[in-house]
Amino acid sequence: MIRFFPSIFFLLLSFSLLAQEKYVIADIEIVGNKVTKEATVLRELSFKKGDTLSLQELALRFEESKRNIEKQWLFNFIDFKYEIDQDLIVKITTIERWYVWPYPIFEISERNFNVFYDSLKMSKFQDYSKLNYGVFLNIYNFRGRNEKLLLKYRKGYREHYLFDYDIPYLNKKKTIGINLKVEYFRMKKFHFKTTNNQLEYFEQEGTFFKEFKKSAAISYKPALRSNHKFIFESSNYQIPDSSVLTNNQFLPYSVTDFTVNELQYQFEYEKRNSISYPTKGSYHSAQIQVFDGWENPYNNLVFTVKKENHYKLNQDFLFGYSLKAKTSLKDSLAYVFNTSLGFDDYLRGYEYYVIDGNHYGLAKTALKYCLVPKKKLEIPFFKMDQFEKSYYSLYLSIFADMGVVYDKYTDQSNGLNNEFLFSQGIGLDFVTYYDKLMRFEFSRNHLNEWGFFLHFSNPF
Repeated sequence: MIRFFPSIFFLLLSFSLLAQEKYVIADIEIVGNKVTKEATVLRELSFKKGDTLSLQELALRFEESKRNIEKQWLFNFIDFKYEIDQDLIVKITTIERWYVWPYPIFEISERNFNVFYDSLKMSKFQDYSKLNYGVFLNIYNFRGRNEKLLLKYRKGYREHYLFDYDIPYLNKKKTIGINLKVEYFRMKKFHFKTTNNQLEYFEQEGTFFKEFKKSAAISYKPALRSNHKFIFESSNYQIPDSSVLTNNQFLPYSVTDFTVNELQYQFEYEKRNSISYPTKGSYHSAQIQVFDGWENPYNNLVFTVKKENHYKLNQDFLFGYSLKAKTSLKDSLAYVFNTSLGFDDYLRGYEYYVIDGNHYGLAKTALKYCLVPKKKLEIPFFKMDQFEKSYYSLYLSIFADMGVVYDKYTDQSNGLNNEFLFSQGIGLDFVTYYDKLMRFEFSRNHLNEWGFFLHFSNPF
């Protein structure tokens, strides 16, 4: 027994010294990238050929690099391994996603599914006017360089025609990118006013609300986690010549044709392990928007900040929260620029309400229990690498949200403005491949209203 303990000691000491020994990365081999260029993958690695690392350091770099690549919408699965033959050889095995998605559009044109379903039920399932239809062509990883090309032709309730071309890397160092976008919207029926925190709509035969946007953006990504973006956008709005709209200042100065230019700066620091459904890591962003009217005296300055953190408490429990705030230099804004909560940003439990205002803050929290950890799934019907393997996971969550929207000039009927809002509830989140998410939530707001809601995106 006395001889046994020294043997164990020297064995552990040998393993410790092996983990601390430094190795030179002699080569990095990438397998399975039939479309993706090697340089595109190498750009997202936190190590490179020629680096000298211990095996412990290498394991941490593998984990960080895998997170970076998984956020790029390049691969369904990626695996890191190494071999040691004097020097160290890294082997990266990938299964690429399917990158070309020409699919038909058949979607609701409402703020969320519950609002759409309730309006449909009120019409006794006769009014399907708030549907969009058309064709959307998404080409991801265009030319194998992680470029993205989007083309959209959409008719229906809210017509949308889009050209969007994103080039993430222009220079040899792969730090500068560019985005070009042109889009046009047209609607026969559109909301022009908020009363009782509900939308009021305007419709007039033969007339449209039109919105035309052109933008160019330059991004600068000096490191794997941080990104700076400068955007110049010009927007033109046209509305019917109606006293109902002009008297309520739908557009500034009660005009019916308005153009505004916007210079925007965005900063992002991204450390989340996933964008669509993060379970670990953090995210920080800041945005400054400078508006200047075209042939009119309009101007404004808007600041937006956001912070998000996700923690893995143990093997099964997760906790996450997000904080977001927005403020505008102008106290009085035209209706088209005065949206706060109820669309992209919302508090769970208040899905049926729209709360306008030029200043707002919100906080969201969620404690999650992993019912089914991420499991790989073989799909026997598909013989293509991009589809024959899938995954899914299931989470039970308890959440609580709070926030406030301040609007000095709000309509007195909008009782949720300038009011402290809070809600809580439980949810079931189903996550699967190609970043698909389905959330089933049962929530209660401060008005003691209970509701069951269905969502298809990350609530944070």
